[in-house]
Amino acid sequence: MFLARALNLTANGLSGSHPQKVMHNLQAEILLAYYLFASGRFLEGKYHAASAVSLGLSCSLNTIRSANSPSSTLPPAQDAIEEGERIHACWTVMVLDKAWAVVLGDDPHLDHQQQNLVVDTPWPLEMDDYGQGRLSRTAVYSNTLRKFINGLPTSDTGMSTIAMLSKASILWQQADNLARQWKPDSPTSDSRAFQDSFTTLDHLIANFRATLVPPNHIPRPTPIMTRALVVAHSIAHTATITLQSIAPLQADAAARQKRLVAATTVLNIIVSVPLQHLTFINAIMGTVWMASCQVLLDEIYALQAHQTMHGERNSLVTLLNRTIDVLSLFAGTWPILNYQISRISEACNGIQRSDS
Repeated sequence: MFLARALNLTANGLSGSHPQKVMHNLQAEILLAYYLFASGRFLEGKYHAASAVSLGLSCSLNTIRSANSPSSTLPPAQDAIEEGERIHACWTVMVLDKAWAVVLGDDPHLDHQQQNLVVDTPWPLEMDDYGQGRLSRTAVYSNTLRKFINGLPTSDTGMSTIAMLSKASILWQQADNLARQWKPDSPTSDSRAFQDSFTTLDHLIANFRATLVPPNHIPRPTPIMTRALVVAHSIAHTATITLQSIAPLQADAAARQKRLVAATTVLNIIVSVPLQHLTFINAIMGTVWMASCQVLLDEIYALQAHQTMHGERNSLVTLLNRTIDVLSLFAGTWPILNYQISRISEACNGIQRSDS
């Protein structure tokens, strides 16, 4: 009943006269997209995600405080908090578009390689910061997204939880895009340009991971901030797994070690963060957890051939078992998580059977 009402109201939301109709409709499109993706209704979710992207671009949320094209179809923000909400909306749409493109194996709508896409909007602050006047009234910005992708400094550091989640999602999608470009015997895959792109992105991901604030180091954390950081850390490490899983690297010892370190880091996060902050979690985490668990499973099977490495193998099995215990707490939250967690459990049960 509520879904039917939401769909009906969203379809007609822009025809009203409410002063906040655009932002409210954008919020509705984002919520519907997440709900439908998490429910396994991917085609419908993609429709609402595309609507959110289109609406955000049409009202110029990507050029807030732009030094180049500051025009907008929205009326001027009434105060710093309203402007902060619009900045958050821009990057929330970015996270939705980039992260779910990876999960679904699609190309994102917001592709920085498209020359007509400009994202000048500054990295978001925490919402409390806007009310405290921490965004200068006169500051302007340019090429926020392109500068980040190219490893160039920006005038704002972008260290809020939503900024880190945005950056992690962008890098994950970049890694997925590069991995999908590689094909055996393809001239593109063997080209110097491809190798340069790989090396540049590898360094960019590593540098970003080094700047991430640990979830337990946030001053005055809220559950929302903790969840955002858990997802940001997990996605950033999964970007490394994705990039280092390109076919030619699968047998490379250095790449294998990078994948293993990234995967164990992801799983150690979920078994160490206080669960009261994680009653619910972004449904993309099922894909993230599956990727990390698969790395550990591959390593466990590889170690079985080494009779002298029982200790290392046992520690990985222990981590997997602890992970399954934690993930079981999320199994009832979303249909897509139920499915993915059940697949992880079945794979881990296979390990147990092989041990017995």
